[in-house]
Amino acid sequence: MIAARLCEKLSAMIGPRRCLGAVILCVGSVAGCTGETPPTASRPLFAVGTRGTQLGKFYHPRAVAIEPRSGRFYVADRSGRIQLFEPDGRPLLEWKLPASELGQPVGMIVEADGSLLVNDSHYHRILRYTPDGSRILAEWGTEGTGPGQFTFGRDIVVDSEGLVYAGDYGGQNDRILKFSSSGEFLLEWGGIGEEPGKFQRPQGMAIETHAGTEYLLVADSSNHRVQRFTLDGRFHSSIGRLGRGPGELRFPYSVAVGKDGAIYVCEWGNNRVQRFDFQGRSRGTWGGPGHAEGELATPWDIAVGPDGRILIADFGNQRVQAFRWSEALASAQGGGR
Repeated sequence: MIAARLCEKLSAMIGPRRCLGAVILCVGSVAGCTGETPPTASRPLFAVGTRGTQLGKFYHPRAVAIEPRSGRFYVADRSGRIQLFEPDGRPLLEWKLPASELGQPVGMIVEADGSLLVNDSHYHRILRYTPDGSRILAEWGTEGTGPGQFTFGRDIVVDSEGLVYAGDYGGQNDRILKFSSSGEFLLEWGGIGEEPGKFQRPQGMAIETHAGTEYLLVADSSNHRVQRFTLDGRFHSSIGRLGRGPGELRFPYSVAVGKDGAIYVCEWGNNRVQRFDFQGRSRGTWGGPGHAEGELATPWDIAVGPDGRILIADFGNQRVQAFRWSEALASAQGGGR
């Protein structure tokens, strides 16, 4: 357990490779580690935030969630705060988690009724908040390795029936847990490993619908792939392999699905967002290492709104960037609108 806590702290500071393996990699360098030309970036719709702990500022944002009806969005950062923003990035309000000395949350999702679910990673629990954060509606989970318990919770998503899926990481407990909407434990699958259906740091997740069937996508970070499962935990397929080229991934930290079915993968190690179709074919990239608008520094999370707007928790740059894929492609091709 001590080693798992140390890994988590090291990962937050120097990279997602397990424990000491992280220090020998330079994937977090915003300058890149090879001579390859980085992907062309375009200007975002907006970028909000600078380093700080005041309203509208961030201390390493690492979770973002969009309210689908209003377009407002929530951001959680390492100060132990959750902030709510207008669709254009204007800050509205903020609140603190019940405790944050041991660590901060890394996953959030807005439910159909507007409630906000938070995977409170270092406190081994799920919290359900009212939309304004004024009240905790429900709480479940404890520390441990048994059914429904957590070592270090990761992301959290909800399917069309309101069932909840939460990732877990640490020790041998790299797995996915499934709960009812009220927090009753239903199912788990995974375990540490490289073979299909196993994980090494399952980081981000998304629910995908294709041909009338729902799937769970999991950003299997240290295996450099995204795995697709049926909602009862059966492995279906995977996307990506280690690398920096098209169709390749380097420490994918989060995944999101657009209304058109496009899959967006946020790559912590490649400092970019890559778009895929259902078959796993790369359809372009956005971003690149750096600090200017349209560039990224170890991006942690991604969310896609129903209007196609894409938000990125730009962890290393202490901000959130918003863009639309069509505008990104037009800019990269020398067009624009």
